Order: sequence, then C-alpha cells, then structure tokens
Amino acid sequence: MVALAVQGEKTFVPSAMESPEERGNAPSYSIETVRRLKKQLKRSDRLFFLVGMDQFKDIAKWREPEALLRETEFVVMNRPGWSLAEVGASLPERIRPSTAVMRAMKGQPITGDFIILEGVRLHLLTDVSEKISATQIRKAAQSGRKLDSLVGPSVSEYIRKTGLYKASHSNTTAMKGS
Repeated sequence: MVALAVQGEKTFVPSAMESPEERGNAPSYSIETVRRLKKQLKRSDRLFFLVGMDQFKDIAKWREPEALLRETEFVVMNRPGWSLAEVGASLPERIRPSTAVMRAMKGQPITGDFIILEGVRLHLLTDVSEKISATQIRKAAQSGRKLDSLVGPSVSEYIRKTGLYKASHSNTTAMKGS
C-alpha cells in the first residue's frame, strides 16, 4: 500500500520488505520486519518506528512487544485527548512506569518530548496536523464507505479489491501489523 501511495514520487522509494513477493502469504509481524531491516543497516544506524497513538495504545498486545520496543525507537504521533499516563499504560507491564510515576503523569498532556525507560526510547510528537488515523481507515473500510479522501484512489482501490479490513478479515488483519 505504501508503494501505491507514493507511486510517481521521485524522492521516496518504499522498501519491498513487506511485499507478498518478499515474505510470502504468511502474516507479517513488526518485530520480524524490524529484525530483517536491522540486518541491512550498519550498527551505528538508528531505526525509528512511526505509529499513531491510536495504534500504540495496543502495543502490549503486539508480537514480542518488549523486544520490538528495544530494537527500534518509537515515534508516537499524538491524537487529541490522549494523556502521558495513557502512553505509559500502553506499554507492556514489565517496562511500564511505576504506579507512583503513572499517578504523577495522570492528566498531563503529551508534550513534544521523549520518554526513556530501561532500554526503551519513545519520541512523542504533539504537532501532528493530519487528523486521519489508521483506526479511522479500518472502520471506514469495514463499513463499506469510500476511502479515496482518506488514503487516495490507488490505495482505496487496493483495499476494496483485496477486501482488506472487512469483517471476515478483521482478526487476521489486526494481527498482521502487530
């Protein structure tokens, strides 16, 4: 879908790492993709994982979440209404801030800063002007609404043709990105 979204762009070339040709038809898990990508990078390179808060809230349910959080630096785009405590509560239990710290964070807005916890670094972005989230796109697709204004015509057509995010695919699809 990234390749479809950026076709015609000369300054951005997506990786084929996630394509069915590269990985077969097996589900694709973020931790596996990150590990494959890191094999291609220099030891000194830094790898960032960009995700919206609407998806990050479920990070503890992803495959090997602690390993994923240690293997790459997460850049979390804030959505209106989320607090710093919700970022902390989203983390897997073993690396979650202490109860006292969580209490202190309650009600605090997310600022453009970062959090460092036992080998995990989260960058928090507050000035995200894009109001469209992956959750909105999935919900719109599941309800059969047109997606062109959310993802562009070529990606919308791909989602429609493949039945991606339809109710019958929802459990499998939700796990693929995890």
